[in-house]
Amino acid sequence: MTGMERVPMGPPWSVDLIADLHAGVLPPEVAAQLRPRVEADAEAREILRALDATLEDLQSLPPIPMPDHVAARIDAALAAEARPGIAPVVSLNDARKRRNRRLGLGGGVLVAAAAAFGIVLAVAPGGQQANTPGDAAPAPTTQNSAGSAQPPLSLKRDELGTAVGEVLKAQNYGPLETPDRLAGCLKGGGITSSGTPLGISPINLEGKNAVMAILPAGLGKYRLVVLDPETCGPDEPQGVLADTTVGQR
Repeated sequence: MTGMERVPMGPPWSVDLIADLHAGVLPPEVAAQLRPRVEADAEAREILRALDATLEDLQSLPPIPMPDHVAARIDAALAAEARPGIAPVVSLNDARKRRNRRLGLGGGVLVAAAAAFGIVLAVAPGGQQANTPGDAAPAPTTQNSAGSAQPPLSLKRDELGTAVGEVLKAQNYGPLETPDRLAGCLKGGGITSSGTPLGISPINLEGKNAVMAILPAGLGKYRLVVLDPETCGPDEPQGVLADTTVGQR
């Protein structure tokens, strides 16, 4: 923006615009005019509160180290960049320092946005590498400390809240396979969603294979929806096996 940029009209405003306002990346003069309008709108206020709550949740998580194989690939790319005639990088050490600065700055904002809107980061919990353009998208798996795959979480209906932490780390649609299939199953249950879930993962609900999706439900709250992948669909309300909200009241 040039400083003469017109303030976007609304409501409604896009989630991306509200996230930019929340992250402080808009020009000051635009943010100063936009913020009171956004805060006066109930729906936009709810998104801001969800972003605040997500930041608080993420700040309480332990740091996740970069997997060795990811660091090795970055170093290899930087080494190629530092070769004469390819890029004006003085040395590999300087390039590595620049990499570390880039990884350190702004990470909290990026992680918060990812958690709020389901964006997959470059490094996922458990040491798995997330998708890059042109790469196939392997289905995430749960691993134990020995690195072997684990079966889906086995839960009872009154235990769904205990799985929030694990499911928030995942973007594994399992047998649902695609966001469009998830959207159709939610529609069948009369459940509206603003976009990608905060987290989604296959689970076993009282002996039945299912998929659990976590949707934003307001400040400090999560809506937990469990779907039967064999029966759920746009016109199949019976495909919703559980639908509950957890968090602060």
